[in-house]
Amino acid sequence: MITKRETKLSRVMVAVQVIISILLFCAIEFFFPSPVFNAKEKTFLVIQIALIWSVLFYKLRLGIIFRATSFGNMIRGYLATIGFGSILLLLETILLPFNTPSSDTNFYIALFFLLNVIILTGFKLLFYYSMRYIRSKGCNSRNVIIVADSNASAFIDSFIRAKDWGYRISAIVSYNDEFKDRYKNTHIIKKQETLKKYITVNAIDDVFYCLPVSDEHYNLELLIQECDEIGVNLHIMQESYFNSLKKKKNFDFSFVTHQTTPSKYISLKIKALFDIVFSVLVLFFSSPLLALTALFIKLEDGGPVFFKQERIGLNGRRFNCYKFRSMVVNAEEMITQLKELNESDGPTFKIEKDPRVTKIGRFIRKTSIDELPQFLNVIKGEMSVVGPRPPLLREVKQYERSQLRRLSMKPGITCKWQVWGRNKVSFKEWMSMDLDYIDHWSLLVDLKIIIATVGVVFKANGR
Repeated sequence: MITKRETKLSRVMVAVQVIISILLFCAIEFFFPSPVFNAKEKTFLVIQIALIWSVLFYKLRLGIIFRATSFGNMIRGYLATIGFGSILLLLETILLPFNTPSSDTNFYIALFFLLNVIILTGFKLLFYYSMRYIRSKGCNSRNVIIVADSNASAFIDSFIRAKDWGYRISAIVSYNDEFKDRYKNTHIIKKQETLKKYITVNAIDDVFYCLPVSDEHYNLELLIQECDEIGVNLHIMQESYFNSLKKKKNFDFSFVTHQTTPSKYISLKIKALFDIVFSVLVLFFSSPLLALTALFIKLEDGGPVFFKQERIGLNGRRFNCYKFRSMVVNAEEMITQLKELNESDGPTFKIEKDPRVTKIGRFIRKTSIDELPQFLNVIKGEMSVVGPRPPLLREVKQYERSQLRRLSMKPGITCKWQVWGRNKVSFKEWMSMDLDYIDHWSLLVDLKIIIATVGVVFKANGR
């Protein structure tokens, strides 16, 4: 899984660096105007840079993040690669039938070479340290469990050191007692039954199995079933790597991955980028409406404008979900008094004519205006624009184990249930629609749901 993800990220980084190189070449021509290259020659050279740089960067692995190599290797790699590419460009300018070689040509190629090395090195370092800072703050990190024996100590140590990778070890599973002394600050699990309970009640994203498939202490087939059931990714190290497990001190291992969540890495990154851009635009253009709504809520009863409630997010993470307050201030305390009026057939609590809802609350619920502050949750990375709705902890505690898989994707502001089920589906149908969304997710599916949501909002049939 790590290798697969890094390969895709490497290709993206190659494309970005090629684009930077092309823009640099055009910028040199712009800031240092000269009759060295005419329009036809510049077009030819830009095409050559795109082709040569793409091949060289990819073949010589200059798309990998700095964390996977040393600083010296990175510098040497850029010097050799860009130097070789620049020599090819120089030879082409000499051989071009429509170009007359001159000292100016040599100057432009040399300047391009020097600036290209400096800028790409700076870009890679900036990207690396930015990611390292973000990861150190716990943003976008993944909680992992490693199933291993003492042979994998170096591998476990590499996880602990490389915090910028975004992996945080929640627990180590091993029948070997020496891990208790070696990793005192990490939860140690011995039995597979205990592991199942730990995965179920904690926010776990990935399990790395670094033992032979035939290991007698753990039932791998059962572990696959237990992880698949709740949507936790299981990565099984290939047998051929066990002999070198003690020697390697990095993540350069191959795993076979079992997962029931979307595995389209690039598409998921596009989804994450879209979430941020779309949310910023929505909040910006709706700011007058947000201010007006806040004013009316305050004028009605003088209570707080926003309602903050703890919800359960991706793989069990807890976060505060924001909404415009649509109920009386003590609405949560009144739930026990209204329990008999609950119209939901599952662990959720719903009443069609809820006496706790205020006058302005009825309007903002019907028009879904009360949901707008959740775009702040999206910007914070806690939610997505489209995804299963975030449940309450008391609801999750009543889920069947297989229903926990709906938490394996980041919760959203809108989802299939809200636009095609709304208030007409049973709890089991609601869960089924969420799991179907996860199983068949794509960017096109998200787009369809967003378009359908616009129609639902204009119908104003919310509750």
